[in-house]
Amino acid sequence: MSKTNRSVILNETIPSGQPVPPDAFSIQESVIPELADGQVLLRPIAFSVDPVQRTLLAGAREAMMPSYVPGKPIVNFAVARVVASRRDDVKVGALIQGRFDWSDYVVWDGKTDIFTQAVDPKIPKVSNALSISGITGLPAYFGMIEVGQVQPGETVVVSSAAGAVGSVAGKIAKIRGAKKLGLDVALNFRADDFAEQLRAATSGKIDLYFDSVGGQLSQIIMKQMKRPARVVECGQIATYDDNNYAWVVNISPIHMNGLRLEGFQPMLFHEKWPEAFEQLRKWVESGELVAIETESKGLESLPGALTALMKGENTGKAIVTIDE
Repeated sequence: MSKTNRSVILNETIPSGQPVPPDAFSIQESVIPELADGQVLLRPIAFSVDPVQRTLLAGAREAMMPSYVPGKPIVNFAVARVVASRRDDVKVGALIQGRFDWSDYVVWDGKTDIFTQAVDPKIPKVSNALSISGITGLPAYFGMIEVGQVQPGETVVVSSAAGAVGSVAGKIAKIRGAKKLGLDVALNFRADDFAEQLRAATSGKIDLYFDSVGGQLSQIIMKQMKRPARVVECGQIATYDDNNYAWVVNISPIHMNGLRLEGFQPMLFHEKWPEAFEQLRKWVESGELVAIETESKGLESLPGALTALMKGENTGKAIVTIDE
């Protein structure tokens, strides 16, 4: 094992409304520290790349995730293998998921929490713990079932239906018997005539809108929803890098169409996480849910994977894997 540890470092805070510049990150080398009693050395083998990281780059917090600090490694969800352990309860070779540095090696205290725990050995692929069977599946599951309360026969619109969360949310809507715009019908929201295409596809009968995009797109869709209807606010990725696209909410369609707009975080449903993980696993095993992942390789590809995500260049979940 090499004694050199590379880490992806944030060079400076990036205000919201600005694109992430190519030189925002650097790779720095350090020496892997010796383990103290009770510590574990991890080798991350799969890193998650997520839209929420744009908020953290701007110096803001998100739920239980602190903002990124210039000069420090980027931290996000990852799956890591135990390569050395000075704990009796953590064995070499075990797989652990949690929020870890974007580094070749990470020293862990061996303590579990809401994010840090052993990987479910039943999942078919390690990266699934970061996508359909994990942190991507949770917002899709709770947003569609607990918040949106999708019902059979309803017309559901999912923005960013090719994205990590949207692709799973759409499939869950289909499993629950809804007609899902984006699977049954696919529209390009960047098209000049998107509003006309949407009207032709739904006839103003949208029961539920699962939104991961925000911005002007949401205003168009809310104007065409039936009365009453529900809006699940999961994210606003279109607004993160472009102040001109920021979501200044016009409440007129909310008022006129009697819409219930509700934002949420998976943390609000923490007590139901085991139930959600079990159901997601069953859907994967039955073939009703299939993981869609855009995979890059190598620690050095992490910054590029994040900027590509913010440009909408990925399909499904963005994952960076490391050869063991």
